Amino acid sequence: MEVHHHPEVEKKGLKEYILEGLMIFIAVMMGFFAESLREHIADNNKEHEYMRSMVEDLKADTVELSSCIRQFSIISSKLDTMLTCLKSDTPDPVVINRIVSDHFFLYAGYSYNNRTVQQLKNSGVFRLVRNNNVAAGILKYDNFQNTIMLTQYVDLKNTMYAYKDVEARVMHYKDLDVANRKSKAKDFDPADFVADFKHPFLAPDKDGINYYYNKLFIHDSLCHVFLRNIKYGKSEATKLITLIKNEYHLEE
Repeated sequence: MEVHHHPEVEKKGLKEYILEGLMIFIAVMMGFFAESLREHIADNNKEHEYMRSMVEDLKADTVELSSCIRQFSIISSKLDTMLTCLKSDTPDPVVINRIVSDHFFLYAGYSYNNRTVQQLKNSGVFRLVRNNNVAAGILKYDNFQNTIMLTQYVDLKNTMYAYKDVEARVMHYKDLDVANRKSKAKDFDPADFVADFKHPFLAPDKDGINYYYNKLFIHDSLCHVFLRNIKYGKSEATKLITLIKNEYHLEE
């Protein structure tokens, strides 16, 4: 009976097993490094895109803040003039008529361009901002806008509504247009306190006028603080733009 012999399989040495294992390890590691590099490049591109978007938002903020500075500087000046006039025992109705007729209480509003910051927060990709100084600057600016500026603007509007409610009790709005047609003066100096005609639009109630003064004073004080913070906010936005551009080498 014929016996079949299986061919002998050459056994691999220890060195060959080690070499094959090493090659597999190197191949896996190369794949891992390639994927990490790809993700790093992708994240780097996203980071730069977010920073460009952040700079655009900050530039829009500086335009908005500049407009607010002009607006509230005028409002604040008129509030100061009104308070100075009301301090007199016989407030000049001409000056008050001019200011109130000019609708100095109508605010255009205040907004914060937080598009990019919200994207970074809501999508959980704030980690992409790997520059610690820039990340800290963005969070500081965002916190300043949300906790101080926007909150303070709401308070400012509320104090405006409060003093306008009192104003409606001591003034006759139906007579304001008469003075408004006689004078279109926008700026005020000491000469404005000399009345060229008298018009009894103020109620004779001294206590009511004093209460009106107090409400107006509160609003004026808050307006001055708000205006100071607007200027600070613009300065911080400008500094943050410069920081981001320098750190990320962004061109105009």
